[in-house]
Amino acid sequence: MGDTYYGRDTFNVHDQGNVTVNNGSVDVSAAVAELRALIAELGRAGAIAPDGSVADPGAVVAAVQEQPGRLRALATAVAGGAQDAVLSIVQGGVASLIVALVSRATG
Repeated sequence: MGDTYYGRDTFNVHDQGNVTVNNGSVDVSAAVAELRALIAELGRAGAIAPDGSVADPGAVVAAVQEQPGRLRALATAVAGGAQDAVLSIVQGGVASLIVALVSRATG
């Protein structure tokens, strides 16, 4: 796979989506795990359609805003400049929406 550079950090992407960050200040793996868990929960709740599209944007926004402590690793990754690294692993419109909401809340 190889190294990916975002700002001052170097992200080493390994097989199966495992990522390490050279400076150690951002845990992309934890951020990805939080994002995937929230997406799975939203899927079970029907806020995300089976094709991965957002079926209920209000439910997605509410899930992010009502539980700010739940996405700490994701917020840290976004604030640390690893937003693109996270989105390169977890792709899709709902992932982009959640990351944008977290970015707005931390920015």
